[in-house]
Amino acid sequence: MKVDLNSTPLSKIKNANKVRKIVSGNNPNCLIWKGINILEFYQTNSEPKSFTIEKEEIKDIQSGYSTYLIFSKSGKVFSLAQNGTCCEIPLSDPQSSTYDKIRPVPFFNKKENNRKVDTFAMVGWSNYFVCKDGILGDGTSNQSKNLPVLIFENVTRVFGGVQGNSFFFTTKNNELYTAGANSYRCLGIGNRKIQKSPVKVYNWKAEDILDLQTNDGYSILITKEGKTYGCGNTGYNGFTKKKSTFTEIEELKNKKVVEYSGGSRISLALTNENELFGWGFFTDNRPTDQYGNIRIQTPHKFNLPEIFQNNPSIKLKITCGTECIYLYPSSNSCLIQDFQKLFESKIFCDSKLSLNENIQVPIHKIIVESRTNLQISTIEDLLNKESFSKQEILLFLKWVYFDEITNVDLLKQIFNSLNLSFPPKNTFQKDLHDLFNDEDSKDFTLLIKNDDEDEDEYEEIPVHKIILLTRSGLFREMFENITEESQSVKDYSGKSIESIEILIKYFYTEKIELTADHDILLIIEELEDSIEYYQLNENSNILSQLNQITNKL
Repeated sequence: MKVDLNSTPLSKIKNANKVRKIVSGNNPNCLIWKGINILEFYQTNSEPKSFTIEKEEIKDIQSGYSTYLIFSKSGKVFSLAQNGTCCEIPLSDPQSSTYDKIRPVPFFNKKENNRKVDTFAMVGWSNYFVCKDGILGDGTSNQSKNLPVLIFENVTRVFGGVQGNSFFFTTKNNELYTAGANSYRCLGIGNRKIQKSPVKVYNWKAEDILDLQTNDGYSILITKEGKTYGCGNTGYNGFTKKKSTFTEIEELKNKKVVEYSGGSRISLALTNENELFGWGFFTDNRPTDQYGNIRIQTPHKFNLPEIFQNNPSIKLKITCGTECIYLYPSSNSCLIQDFQKLFESKIFCDSKLSLNENIQVPIHKIIVESRTNLQISTIEDLLNKESFSKQEILLFLKWVYFDEITNVDLLKQIFNSLNLSFPPKNTFQKDLHDLFNDEDSKDFTLLIKNDDEDEDEYEEIPVHKIILLTRSGLFREMFENITEESQSVKDYSGKSIESIEILIKYFYTEKIELTADHDILLIIEELEDSIEYYQLNENSNILSQLNQITNKL
């Protein structure tokens, strides 16, 4: 079966490349997480609503059937709920809730209000919060009483779904447990008995599980190796028959699944090669079953919209609601964010594109030339043979600076004019990595003073000036006090040259690379301090990389 996903962009969503996560519930509504504490809510036949959670930093968002939960890094939980919805969340006055206001979720009494939540899961009309001493659960479905229940101790993660009446969780003992409704065998325990108390799911280790989602009558489990398993009801579980235990899905055996999203009737699985597979019930205008649905019982590959097909640099993200599918680009890395800001600010430009009709566009020479492998004069000559407007050139430069493709046909035309192959072979990050290795093009020197050297002697690190300016707030401030003709600057951080060399390479590649020859503990300490000292992007992933390195020691 050939399945096409028609691209119907949400035209009201601005700056889609800044979207961190989209979640969707029962209706074609969605909550979009942007920025540190910024949310946008889109609802059918209504204008978009924007929310800011003051003095908090969002860590995650999730959706239930009609309620959205927001989890902050400080351990607090907030909700965006519909008026009178089935008591999905433990609000003191659910009837007063609307999609117009984000409210804190109380934990019922003073003692539990002091708890800090580590993670949480929405489970249909219930929700479960993992705290340091176990799961603190709402645990009620369609009930007026919402009392906290300490369900299990030593819990590490909890898994739920958009619509369902069961849940899973893992423990510090590396085990998997489940509880809830089971008439369709969605608990994966070999029977269809309802489980009012948690029971162990045998043959699974917590450390092997990447994701697990349970919805109305089925559950899907993804391992860290990318294998996909399903159980529960026919047509939802990835099989043409019911499965009472987690069984590997045949059509995905040779694929490495890196992301999964399930709605009440729909499943999507994304592979490491940006292939998208789906199964379940899809409402559309193609041939349907007696209920007006397309029924795809086993995974079938979807043909992606052209914007994703023609731009391999875009990392796809997927979200299923009960009625909608959302495909969107992954939130940009700090590297992309920094260069997007550089493009939009138009500061530190050292050249310009001079085109027909007196069009002059400020640019950064090394960035444009490294991405096109063409000199600026050659680019001007080739583009002047066509009649491109300034706006069209700016759209091309968005690809140059941060890989954005908003008009496939236009970009293809400009690429053809420049004799470049389309779609682009390299991502921005790959081209910047190549620029790091291009020693001849480096136009600046960072001078490092080591304690064991003479007072006037410094070690030198060649670098591109624009890289320092783009990636570090400290260097931007320093360059305000030196002349444009200066070809070097002294680093006064007191850090070892090894740490600074690793940091400079990170500026180009977004990767921290250490070897056995390094003094690893010293470098980790110095790099942790570098984030604040060099005024790096607040979303820098340096700490997470250093934590991974530390855990392996």
